[in-house]
Amino acid sequence: MQEHEPVLLNDFISLVAPIAGCWIDGTFGAGGYTRALLENGACKVLAIDKDSSTKVFLKKIQNEYGNMIKFYNHNFADIQKNNDITCRDDISGVVLDLGVSSMHLDNPLRGFSFKESGPLDMRMGNQPGPTASDIVNRCSEATLADLIFFYGQERKARKIANKIVRERNKKKITTTLELAEIIRAIVPKNLKKDPATRTFQAIRIAVNNELKDLSKTLVFAEKILRKGGIIAVVTFHSLEDKIVKDFGKIMSGKASSTNRYSPPTSKTYPSLVAVNKKPVVATIEELNRNKRARSAKLRVYKKVSDSSSKFFPTMEFPQIELGI
Repeated sequence: MQEHEPVLLNDFISLVAPIAGCWIDGTFGAGGYTRALLENGACKVLAIDKDSSTKVFLKKIQNEYGNMIKFYNHNFADIQKNNDITCRDDISGVVLDLGVSSMHLDNPLRGFSFKESGPLDMRMGNQPGPTASDIVNRCSEATLADLIFFYGQERKARKIANKIVRERNKKKITTTLELAEIIRAIVPKNLKKDPATRTFQAIRIAVNNELKDLSKTLVFAEKILRKGGIIAVVTFHSLEDKIVKDFGKIMSGKASSTNRYSPPTSKTYPSLVAVNKKPVVATIEELNRNKRARSAKLRVYKKVSDSSSKFFPTMEFPQIELGI
């Protein structure tokens, strides 16, 4: 397994310095962001990851930093249910490094990779509920087309959905390579990315409720931060980045008022301000070292209000109902 390297880590440390107080690392993974926070001044990190396999990386950091790190094995979207977190008034920052990690992609048994054969799973954690196999083999053709188009932004979504349904009528689709070959028969080859990339992304998002969970977490993070606290998010595709960007605009009072579907905002009393006006992307040096950084974008916001926003209590990305 290739060693996991956190993307844009040095840029993050530079943008949020000086680091102090208690931080929440909502996507612990291999512990890269948690370790960097502790090395650079955080007095405590509340580390969260719904994938229990990440505990293998926890012990070494705990051996070095003891009770300066506390780990919670649950979804970061559920932090509002965690009494250890909700009762604190000293949260200095929340960081989210989204997307799949090397641990997911490099283990065929997790079902994320279209390069090696594995079961169609794609669950990031131990959650019950639909797997990739359930979605591929049980969703209607119309639902498959919608989620591949909206979550994967795949132009040939309807043709792919139709092909999936025709193939599953012959026999159940059980492996990642079977699904990848179905997609490759429809989508033209691309030198930069595998034709299956967008569809696999779409199914993974649907399995893990990624966009809805991100929306819920951003809203709660803004509420629990102390004044001067930081929200930092690393995204890996345009839908994630749009959610973070729109959230920042709303909380800073800069969202457009021309869209009748937009929630009400306050331009007089913003609760957040952008630390970096444009998202940070990887340098050539980092890209040469870590291909996973290719699509990464980092956005950082600082809380400037003593209280959380009263104008935007909820924000949830529209979710496609799977019907299974």
